[in-house]
Order: sequence, then structure tokens, then C-alpha cells
Amino acid sequence: MPRENTAKQLLRAGKPAVGIWMNIPSVTSAEALATIGWDWLTLDVEHAPYNLETQQAMFLAIASQNCVPLARIAANDATMIKQTLDAGAMGVVVPMVCSAEEAARAVEACKYPPEGIRSAGGGRWRYAYGADWQARANDETLCIVMIEHKTAVDRAEEILAVPGVDACFIGPNDLSWSMGLHGKRDDAHAAALMRVRDAGRATGTPVGLHCGSPDEVVQRIEQGFQFLACQNEMGFMMSGVTAAHKTIWSARKDV
Repeated sequence: MPRENTAKQLLRAGKPAVGIWMNIPSVTSAEALATIGWDWLTLDVEHAPYNLETQQAMFLAIASQNCVPLARIAANDATMIKQTLDAGAMGVVVPMVCSAEEAARAVEACKYPPEGIRSAGGGRWRYAYGADWQARANDETLCIVMIEHKTAVDRAEEILAVPGVDACFIGPNDLSWSMGLHGKRDDAHAAALMRVRDAGRATGTPVGLHCGSPDEVVQRIEQGFQFLACQNEMGFMMSGVTAAHKTIWSARKDV
């Protein structure tokens, strides 16, 4: 049966779509995490050492477990978007989009003509998502723009009104730095998040952000955010390992 982008279906229905970021280039980790039941997994290609071959293998491992594979690409670049989608991503998260023009460029790169400029060449998707995937790709592919600069917050409504923008994702850390907060959060930062959320409500475009804990994910869903990342696999690994180390070392008598 042809695959469908179930994460996009959730967003269209006004429901939350929750997943985690991946920073470790490991097919085994991707497949294992996909079995948990996350709506999506996103490879952080912007900040982690992923090559295209590894991305392709991880996308297909994720999709094999009925989880939607996505990637945050390194830049708003048509070639990068094309290669990532051809490798099997069902959508891209495009960083540092600060204007409607930049949002339109991302949408254009995600879609085949006549809606866009994506090259209609081959791709690994044809073996995994059904022979008719290319015909459905413009409807199935997620184009998510990142609002992570104070300039983008000011222009959020015009960015989110661009046809073909399926959702936006707030990068809270970069936003904090652009506001002169050096990674810290204050009332002005919290207000900026709500301004973007309200812009999404005004345009009918889902808004999400990166969350530091499961509790924050629940809180943000209650606030009306939809596309939500719960930490990343490195964070989960380090918190679990650190807790185990603390328990063992506190009980040891030889240290």
C-alpha cells in the first residue's frame, strides 16, 4: 500500500504531531526510535554530521516502522531540498526563514512543477513509498519553515500566509540569541513565542517549537502549539546515562 504522510494529516486536522530530533547518524538508532510510536523523527542535518547516504538509510529505516522521516536541512537551498527529498525524506524543516519571499522559495523547492521547481528525476522514494508517490508528492511533502530570529517574529503572519507553508517551527535558542539574550529566556522571549502562535491562528498555519522536556510538550499542546519536538536522542541518552551513573556512584564505597 502506498505510504501517506500521517504527520501532515495530523497537522491538517488541527492535532499535534510530536517527535524528536536526531543528531546521531545511526540507522539502528533511527529504526529503534521509530518503533516507539513518535509521529515523526527529524534528522538535524544543519548541526550534525550527516551525509546523504546515511540520511537515505535512516529515512527508510524510520519509514519502515510507520513513522514519518523528516530533515532539518542546512540552508534554504533548492539543491539541498531536492537531494534530501529524493533520498526519502517526507518533508523538510527549513532554517532561518525571515521573510515571505524566503518562505516562498522554500515551498517552490519542495514542489514539482507547475507549483514549484523541484526536479522530477529519480529517487529512493520510488521503492519505499509507492510508484505513484511522485504524483502525490506535492500534497504529501511537508514544508516547514523555521522562525528563529526576531525579524521573523515581526513578519510571522506574512511568512505563515505563504501558500504551501504547511507549518512553522520556532527555534527558541536562536531566537533568544537574536534578541540579545544569549540563550536565556525571559518574558519578552515568551511573548515572542505567543506572537508566532497567534500569527499561526490568524493564517490557519500550525505552529510548533523545540521543547526541553515531555512536560513542556504537554504544556505547549495546551497552549495551542502543534508541531513539537521533545528534546533529541542525545539528550535522552545523556540524561538516562547520567542518572544511572549518579545512582551507582553514590552507592559505591570505593570512591
